[in-house]
Amino acid sequence: MNAHDKKYFTAAEAADLLMVSPITVRKWAQKGALPSVSTLGGHRRFAPEALRRFAQDHGIHLADRVGVDTRSEHLRILLVDDDAIYAEYIREIVLGAFPHATIAAASDGFEAGKLCEVLRPQLIAIDINMPGINGIELCRRLRDNASTANARIVVMSGDMSARNAAAARAAGADACFEKGAARADILLALGPTNAGAPAT
Repeated sequence: MNAHDKKYFTAAEAADLLMVSPITVRKWAQKGALPSVSTLGGHRRFAPEALRRFAQDHGIHLADRVGVDTRSEHLRILLVDDDAIYAEYIREIVLGAFPHATIAAASDGFEAGKLCEVLRPQLIAIDINMPGINGIELCRRLRDNASTANARIVVMSGDMSARNAAAARAAGADACFEKGAARADILLALGPTNAGAPAT
């Protein structure tokens, strides 16, 4: 999604930017709250400036940076989760903000290790509860591996207790998030713009 490449966004793209459903965007447009234009086929399109102004007026933080060129973003991301449906959900969130990212998925620590050698990811998101090696131990091993030592590592869990978060941090995780978190909070935790920076 890139404001430098086109003059208008579709309802689905505008919804991603505003972090709401396309139905909500269409309702705002029908009420005249969010200015739009119509194509010959009757589809609504939204100008970047209209989205910026609407977001500013309503205190909404845009999920993607309208007007910022993201073509230079070639992020390499690895998702490690035995829940394929949730991994796909995270993949869609990241690609919505960084469409040029390369994303691979692994279902366990063993597969993750093999993919790391090939992909050399800059960002790794790891579930805690997995068969075999759990996410905490995998995080520790990735920090000890020269090829992933400087990657941004984020640990996720359906039960991100204070104990789990502390264990993840001790193992070298840069951030943690609960699997039930909002899309904006997940992107904030993943922090893809910081991927590749040394862990702190």
